[in-house]
Amino acid sequence: MFWLAIMLLIVIALFIVWRIFSAPEDAIGAQNDNIRQETNIRLYHEHLAQLEQDLADGSIEQDSFTQLKAELDKSLLQDVEASTTTVIHRQEKSWSWPLGIALAIVSFSFFAYMSLGAYEKLNAPDSLTEQEAHQNLNPEQMLAFRLQQLEREVKDDPSNSQAWFSLGQAYISSGEFELAIAAFDRVIEQVGEYAELLGPKAQAMYYKNNQQINSDIQTVIDKALALDALDPATNILLGMNSFSNRAFAQAVHYWEKVLNSGRPGVSVQALQGAIAEAKNQLQLSDEATQGKEVVDANAPQLIVNVSLAESVQAQLMAGDDKTVFIYAIAADGPRMPLAAVKVKASDLPLSVVLNDSQAMTAQMRLSDVDKVHIYAVVSMQGSVGIKPGDYKAEALHVETLEKSPIKIEITEQVQ
Repeated sequence: MFWLAIMLLIVIALFIVWRIFSAPEDAIGAQNDNIRQETNIRLYHEHLAQLEQDLADGSIEQDSFTQLKAELDKSLLQDVEASTTTVIHRQEKSWSWPLGIALAIVSFSFFAYMSLGAYEKLNAPDSLTEQEAHQNLNPEQMLAFRLQQLEREVKDDPSNSQAWFSLGQAYISSGEFELAIAAFDRVIEQVGEYAELLGPKAQAMYYKNNQQINSDIQTVIDKALALDALDPATNILLGMNSFSNRAFAQAVHYWEKVLNSGRPGVSVQALQGAIAEAKNQLQLSDEATQGKEVVDANAPQLIVNVSLAESVQAQLMAGDDKTVFIYAIAADGPRMPLAAVKVKASDLPLSVVLNDSQAMTAQMRLSDVDKVHIYAVVSMQGSVGIKPGDYKAEALHVETLEKSPIKIEITEQVQ
């Protein structure tokens, strides 16, 4: 439409130019000659009538009338001959001017637009413009933008089940589990119960319940598995729950089931990493069961006494029991925990021991470093990591061979 409008304006400009130059050059001159001739004849008859009236009134003699009439006829004859013999000299037309002006109009129009207009933006797709506008956003800002976009979509079209499903997944990523459950319920109302919908809903319920499976969540899981025993979301959830309960063999079973199913949309690399970690933890557990020396007697044994400040305890009492992660990371190195323990906020105050038996991998243990940072985090969302809204305490640059108990009190809320 834009280019059609541009072409229409150019055509109108060219029409005006060519209309002026193509008009007949003798039209005005011919019209003026006709008017002059008619005027002379009219004046001749008026003068003749006046002479005849004067003759009838006796104002002039017959001789004078005859002489004056002869002069009047002579004057009219001269005017007619002059009009007849007048030649309208037509100037030879030159088409170079209109052609030059037409080329100038077209050339100037396109040159001005290419120089001053937005030709590149017109040809660029909308998605590229949007990507450029948001390419500097961090992941949290991108997630917030995506949430706003999906919320607008479902508001404009409440029957868009795909948008509702994507919104539910985005709510899970942002930790808004209640809204995620509501979004998945909206999709189920529209299209019916499918394992692909029940699995993500069970995940949202699981996170909302502090990563514990209750009877309601188990009901949703059973429905999903009855519809599709290989549903990826449901089996991944069961693997996560098994891993957190240290049932590593069961976690491997669920995750390998998903990995071997060949379902599209599954992150193969992430699953392979999770399976490898579960197998490693399973091996460590087996070694401990068989009485093999897993933890050296001289290896680090950090005793950490964790407690809650009274103000924090009062705030936590108003809600559900929260998960507390107590872990140590290398003071200089990767942030993967070298040893970690998960407890409940209601268990505090509590004394825990961090050692090599709680390592995430055999290659990253407390005994491999000299100093660590120790964190105790009350997770408001029930997931690992330190996020805004969580409560935390920390002890920095602690010697791994420290024998005295390390006291930390959770007082600070993460902003």
